Amino acid sequence: MRRPLPVVALCLFALSALSPLAHAEMDVDGTEELLPRGMTAEEARIMPQYVAENGDRVTDPPPVGPVRNVAEWEPVTGVIIRYPLGLPYNLLQDFDDNLTVHVVVSSGSYNSAVSALTANGVDMSHVQFLIKNNDSIWTRDYGPWYVFDGNGDVGIIDHHYNRPRPNDDLIPWYFAEQQGIPAYRHDMYHTGGNYMTDGAHISSSTRLVYNEAATYNGMSEADVNQLMADYYGVETYTVLDYIESGGIHHIDTWAKFLDEENVVVKDVPTTHATYNNLNQRAALLASLPSSTGRNYQVHRVYCYLTSSGPASYTNCLILNDHIYVPFFGNTTYDNDAIAAYQQAAPGYTVQGYYYSGFLSDDALHCRAKGAYDVGMLRVAHVPIREQQEGAVTVSAMVRDHSNTGVSAVELHYRQNGGAWQMVAMGNVGGYDYEGTIPAPLSDGTTDYYIHAMDNSGRDEGMPRVEPAAWYSFDHLTGDLTAVDGVTPARPAALHANYPNPFNPSTKFSFTLLYADQVELTVFDPQGRLVRTLIDGLVPAGDTSVTWDGRDDAGQALPSGVYLYRLRAAGLQYSRPATLVK
Repeated sequence: MRRPLPVVALCLFALSALSPLAHAEMDVDGTEELLPRGMTAEEARIMPQYVAENGDRVTDPPPVGPVRNVAEWEPVTGVIIRYPLGLPYNLLQDFDDNLTVHVVVSSGSYNSAVSALTANGVDMSHVQFLIKNNDSIWTRDYGPWYVFDGNGDVGIIDHHYNRPRPNDDLIPWYFAEQQGIPAYRHDMYHTGGNYMTDGAHISSSTRLVYNEAATYNGMSEADVNQLMADYYGVETYTVLDYIESGGIHHIDTWAKFLDEENVVVKDVPTTHATYNNLNQRAALLASLPSSTGRNYQVHRVYCYLTSSGPASYTNCLILNDHIYVPFFGNTTYDNDAIAAYQQAAPGYTVQGYYYSGFLSDDALHCRAKGAYDVGMLRVAHVPIREQQEGAVTVSAMVRDHSNTGVSAVELHYRQNGGAWQMVAMGNVGGYDYEGTIPAPLSDGTTDYYIHAMDNSGRDEGMPRVEPAAWYSFDHLTGDLTAVDGVTPARPAALHANYPNPFNPSTKFSFTLLYADQVELTVFDPQGRLVRTLIDGLVPAGDTSVTWDGRDDAGQALPSGVYLYRLRAAGLQYSRPATLVK
């Protein structure tokens, strides 16, 4: 692994010369004035020069494809934090029950870290120090991003941290070196708090990623999307507009994936400036297809107004079977947040932690980052939720990155509340396994979960917290019928064009919860803009536009796969439209 490039002395000096921050947060022990999650005024001033002097940063070739970016809820062995701390000690005490606590600390603070952690009840046998110079507590933003390459081997991707904090920017390299994990560096500026992935090639950020890549790297949106595909395996990159005019614009301050199908979105009082934007985002996210093919289930967590803005309950942290939720000191709303997560993520242990440093645009998630199990046993499965008839085949992908071999895959089920039964799932080729739930004796409900084991002693399943949670579906012995004859109401949505393929025309349609600025454009197979169908304010409700296969000059276009792009309600969404002549 190549050593990181040296950092220019000017920027190191500039950081050391920062003027005191107004109302800056102190660390837990009161020994250090912490750098904020956003830039200080001095950092904003020196950022252009920092970018110019780091423009020749070496970029490594991406991992061998196909690449898969690891989701937050996949198996972790540790959690990465920084000392001096921006987290309460009782949280660290809970971390160390089941995880290694990786503590980034400078050599000058090492002895203090050992003393403070020991004195505050942290199990030091579960602590591993990374003794390197660092600048801030925001390990989520600058820390390592994990991937598995096309050979199933783990790697760490090191993005350019979007702050002029050169010591923080080197931490992923040093961590990879310490853990013996290959590292791949690219030159694009990004930040972990503005990135979510589902572990199945779908990811999301706000437009900050495009804006900063354009400003700092000179990259187009297409360039960004290609880099995310090459290094992270992102096939669908959902990029959303900001919900407010100010702040850091990180997506984890207001939305978060809980798994492949479930998203939590902040809810705020009607008087708050972000109320309409958040409702619009929630409605549109609920219309988008997840990697399972079903639309996302969007859950709302009410975030009451604190002195700094809405409480950032969405800034929670998922580590294995635990969800760690920031508390803000209001018992009623804190407990309501716990209940919301318990409903959205059944089976998880949900716990809350109060800390006076948590703010509206940062909290627990920003200050900690999972260290993933490099030999994880991965189980992937599209849950069966729709009504079924007769015997039901259940499929799953099971891959042991320990390379010790899968020892067993079990399908557990019960019908109409009866006793749990188990059948073995057999390998049907590659990493794929199947098992069959028999037809029920009477119409009712079937519950099931999958449990897999490998020869290294690891075991995982779906749902990931099984057997504390399971999937359920209506199970019939006879013909499939509509439930109560009711057709579900259509949500606000961005719809596929129809017909597709088409000749001579196709119709694009979408639904808005509120009136909004809309841009609907068509690009040819080479990525060139050929037609602008809408560019302006569109009222709430259903809108349909017909495209006649012509460009803006009225010229008929040849056969090919065209891409139409809708920008509306804070989302950018694209789909193919095939013209056949």
